[in-house]
Amino acid sequence: MFRITTFRDYREYSPAARGRVLARIRDASFHAVRFRLDRAVTESAFHRYDDSFADSFFEDIAAAGLKAVPVLSFHTPPWARDSEPSFNDPGTWRNVRLFLEHVVTRYRNRPELAFFQVIFKPSAIPDSDPAFREYLMRRYPSLKELNRSLNTCYSALEDISLKDCAVFGIRMAMERRLFRRRAYERKLADLKETIRAVSPHTLSGTVFLSRRVACSDCLSALAQFQETADRCAGPYLIHWNPSPGTPVQEVELCACASGACGMVFPDVCGTSVPFSETAHAHPDPDAVRRLPSVFLEKCRRLCTGFSNPAEVGLLHSRRTGRLSEVRKQNENIHKRSLRAWCRALTAASLPFHIVEEDAELPQNLKLMILPAVAALDDADAERLLSFAWEGGTLFCEGGCGHYNGLGACLDPEHRFLAEATGVMECPECVTPGNFRIKYGFGAGTFLLSAGEVFTPWLPVPKFSETLVPLDGKRDLLCRVPYGKGKIILCAPSFGAYCREKRNTGFEGFVRNVCSSAGVHPPVRILKPAGSAAPLLKVLENAERRMVFVFFSSAASGCELEFPAGFWKKQLVGDMLRGGTVRIVRRDRVQRMKLKASPGKAAVLYE
Repeated sequence: MFRITTFRDYREYSPAARGRVLARIRDASFHAVRFRLDRAVTESAFHRYDDSFADSFFEDIAAAGLKAVPVLSFHTPPWARDSEPSFNDPGTWRNVRLFLEHVVTRYRNRPELAFFQVIFKPSAIPDSDPAFREYLMRRYPSLKELNRSLNTCYSALEDISLKDCAVFGIRMAMERRLFRRRAYERKLADLKETIRAVSPHTLSGTVFLSRRVACSDCLSALAQFQETADRCAGPYLIHWNPSPGTPVQEVELCACASGACGMVFPDVCGTSVPFSETAHAHPDPDAVRRLPSVFLEKCRRLCTGFSNPAEVGLLHSRRTGRLSEVRKQNENIHKRSLRAWCRALTAASLPFHIVEEDAELPQNLKLMILPAVAALDDADAERLLSFAWEGGTLFCEGGCGHYNGLGACLDPEHRFLAEATGVMECPECVTPGNFRIKYGFGAGTFLLSAGEVFTPWLPVPKFSETLVPLDGKRDLLCRVPYGKGKIILCAPSFGAYCREKRNTGFEGFVRNVCSSAGVHPPVRILKPAGSAAPLLKVLENAERRMVFVFFSSAASGCELEFPAGFWKKQLVGDMLRGGTVRIVRRDRVQRMKLKASPGKAAVLYE
């Protein structure tokens, strides 16, 4: 795992001062230095570049025994501010791509180069009326169809303006957001193609997406890193400012297990404490300081090519988020509920995938969860219903599909769930006397906080033949057969109220939802020694597996049970402590006893 820190304003330091700062960075057990290469500073004239500062800094980094992470940004140079109006201008964009090609060509073969990071944000692309009109005419075959879909009253194409989004309401505003997003994605594809033309290998090691996370424990780290890994289309960095008392090494190990390229710490961050178990075998202080980083990098290399064997999917809805300016509660509940499901699934050692809108569902899914997805496009709705019809389980928490892909509110009987199942939400909300609701699901009974209001379910008369019996118009949960599968409707948004801290009731509810869909943890924890069960992360490929185990501070060990054939060998390597762990075969299953190390982590590898 690359530990990276940022060297800001490196141009303002003398060569001797730069050398002293880099020496401190090296002594603090960092692998790489992150610094900015901006077009506004580097391009001194039209297609003329001043690379002297960057060249000398590369030499300084190499002399210090570190790696370089150049961060490429594309601010307009002072001499070009009048001739380059925006990134939508073809001439401006051509100059940006020429700058990127120049930097990648010049530095891609430097031995001290770790990888490139490209900073390019959607906010960097300003809107323009002609481009917006062209985008709308590609989406709608005629002006009449555009007026009908967006509830507008244009008589000519030239009348369309971005300023009208505030006049015509949320459908027009949603189209503007989609326009900006797709323009950004096209520009990002152009940048990737520019790097690919120079070197496909360089593109595979370039980071276009970086995530800033705030996690204080292993449960938060594993949940957030898995969410980040699924939502990123390529290599990514974790930007992290650890709070005092945070187990830095364990969080770094979580990042390794989730496939991050590296972790970016604040400027010249202090050294984290190494795993104490490895410190006794290496009395040399310098070796002690560097050994955890070497171990983490070994884990990262072994994880390359491994996958997360998930049977559960969580839908992340950007369209629900785009409703925030008009209906802020929808985005807030969806985001909070998504994070709560991530934490609960991680705590239950159940692997999952974050599924983005407009994307095909991953293979081998048995359960698809919609956490308060208020806005849903028709194509996504058809994809989800097809998944349930073919034998999957679709779990809909809270109000799902209330709005279409453009943010228009649908009539209750015309929402995709009502049309598919014959069940719709009652227009009247019910306020319970006690917010702690007790109800049964499968073989369990749960007490959960439902918030201040929830909405019961009612039948749609024209679909009454498909209904399961409802209980006095006060049902919180109902299950409807659908094709070969089933759709489970949950009226309250439970997850939105279980995000901040562990909730045993909600975690039990999540385990029962997964069990009802035939999803079980790949590893069972039989006898955890201590007050809390460990957290598990399983990675695999066609030939072998890795299991990351994170113990709580009070745990002293555990016993794990694996299905028959999970491990092919009788002895499994313990990478962190060294040595092997014996696998015992009993009753067609495999078991092992594992003691907690002083570092409270274990990595099993076959």
